[in-house]
Amino acid sequence: MSVTARIALAIAFVSVLCPATAQAQAADDHQLIQDLLARIQALEAEVKSLKDAQARPAAPQPAPAAATPAEEMGVPGTGGPTLQIHGFADIDYFRTDEPLTTGSFSLGQLDLFMSSTLSENTSVVGELVTEANDENAFGVDLERLLLQFKPSDYLNIGVGRYHTAIGYYNTAYHHGTWFQTATGRPFLFAFEDEGGPLPVHGVGVTVNGRIPSGKLGLRYVAEVANGRTSRSRLAEPVQNVIDENNRKAFNVALLAQPDALTGFQAGLSMYRDRLEPAQLPRIRQTILSGHVVYHGHGFELMNEAVAIHHVPAGGSAVTTPAFYSQISQQFARKASPYFRYQYFNAPDRELIFGDIGLMKGPSLGVRYDFESFAALKVQFDRTVRRHADPVNGFATQLAFTF
Repeated sequence: MSVTARIALAIAFVSVLCPATAQAQAADDHQLIQDLLARIQALEAEVKSLKDAQARPAAPQPAPAAATPAEEMGVPGTGGPTLQIHGFADIDYFRTDEPLTTGSFSLGQLDLFMSSTLSENTSVVGELVTEANDENAFGVDLERLLLQFKPSDYLNIGVGRYHTAIGYYNTAYHHGTWFQTATGRPFLFAFEDEGGPLPVHGVGVTVNGRIPSGKLGLRYVAEVANGRTSRSRLAEPVQNVIDENNRKAFNVALLAQPDALTGFQAGLSMYRDRLEPAQLPRIRQTILSGHVVYHGHGFELMNEAVAIHHVPAGGSAVTTPAFYSQISQQFARKASPYFRYQYFNAPDRELIFGDIGLMKGPSLGVRYDFESFAALKVQFDRTVRRHADPVNGFATQLAFTF
C-alpha cells in the first residue's frame, strides 16, 4: 500500500471516530490535505527517479590514452627531465691605434647555457655558443657538455667537455661576459681559439669535492683529459674526438674557502701533459698556478700567477711566467670602476709561445649596471710588447642575460 493510500485511510478512520469534529473542520482541512497529498506525490516521484538512476548501469569511461613516444622520453609536464636554458650575449665596439686596423661594432658571443636534473644525484650542464670569426661568418661551438654524478659533497664526478680547473678565473667565469666585471678575460685565460696560452677546455673526466677539514673549507679537484692540440696551430685546439697521442693530460688542484673569511678563496694547481708539435721535439709541459681572490660587499680582488714550464726532449727547460691582478669596487649597486694589470713573458727561445713574447700593461674601466640583467662597460687598455710598439685600445660593451 502506498504512502498516499495510507494517509487517506487514516483520515477516513478519524472521520468515523469523530464525525462531528470532522464535519466541522472539513472545510478548513480540505485544502491542507490536498497540499499534503500533492507534496507527498512529488516526493514519491523524486525517490522513484533516484532509484531508477541507481539501477541504471554506469556509462563506460574512455580508456586512458597510450603514452606517446615524446611522453615516454620525458617531455616537460610528463614527469621526465626538464631542460632549462639561459641566454647571455654582448654587443661591442673596439678600436686600437695599431696600423691597418679599423674600429668596428661587433656581435659578441651568444651563449646558451643549458642545465637539466636527471635524478637526485645526476645532472647535465652544457654551453652552446654562436659567434662570428674574423671573416664575419658565424659558427657554432659546443663549449661545454658535462654529465655530472654527485652522490655526496665529497665526490662529484663529471664526464664530457669542461673548463679545466687551472687557477680561479677559468672555472669562475665561463662564456657569458655578463658575469665578468671587465669587457674580456685576462690574456692568460683567453680561449684557445683567441690565442690564449692555457688549455682552457678539457675533454675527459673531472672529479671534485670537499675534504674533511673543519673550518678550513678545503676542496680538491682531479682531472684526466685529452689535452690541447700541439701539432698544428691551424688545427682545432680542443681534442674533442681524437687525441694526438696516447698520453693523457692530468690536472690536480687544492682549494681553501675558510668559514671565517666569507668570499675568500686561495688555491694551487698543477697540470701535466706531453706536446708533440710538428717538426719539433716532444715537450713535457707542466703548468703551475696559484691564486688568492676575494668577493664580498661589492668589493672584488683577484690575483693569479702561472708558470708554464716546457722541457723539450734533448733540450733545456724554458719557463714562461705570467700573472694578472684585478681590483674593483661597486658603488650604489650600479657603478663598478675597475683596474687590471696583466703580464705574460715568453722567452724568445720558447718553442710554443715564443711568437707571443712579452705582453704586459694596464686596463682601466667602469661597469654600469643600468638594469638588473644588463650592463654597459667602458674600458681602456695599454699593451706593451717586446719587439713592437705599444698598443692602445678602447672598448665598450653592452652585456646582458635573458
